[in-house]
Amino acid sequence: MGKSIFEIDKTNVKVEFNIIGDTFNPDIVTQKLKINPTEVWIKGEQIKDKDLYRKHTLWSMSTEYEESLDINDQLKAILCVLTPKTWELLELRSTLGVEYRFCVVINIENNQKPAMYLDTGTIKFLDEITAEVDFDLYIYS
Repeated sequence: MGKSIFEIDKTNVKVEFNIIGDTFNPDIVTQKLKINPTEVWIKGEQIKDKDLYRKHTLWSMSTEYEESLDINDQLKAILCVLTPKTWELLELRSTLGVEYRFCVVINIENNQKPAMYLDTGTIKFLDEITAEVDFDLYIYS
């Protein structure tokens, strides 16, 4: 039986693109972008197995965790899908009042740190759609 991604002891990276808002219909985003989300939740929904409730609505697409020593490998996979949808993203922001956030999740194993930089094309796209970027680092030894 194979090991899970977290037992392999290799640095791995996942990138999420999140559309976040108070209340909006995620189906509108799916129809407009013609992209199926990886995850969706609605404000007020109970978080599974917890006595907590969602504080906002979310539409999200993401890569899987992949062994990587450069976050741009996963980031580019998401950007290749989203860049042609710039006009649609701007329209959704305007009509739904949503925010855009990229989350780069990095599991560092055995001190193998990945390259972490944003090239000028990425920065231009992030600025154009007014997106934020979060970096979540988890270090294992």
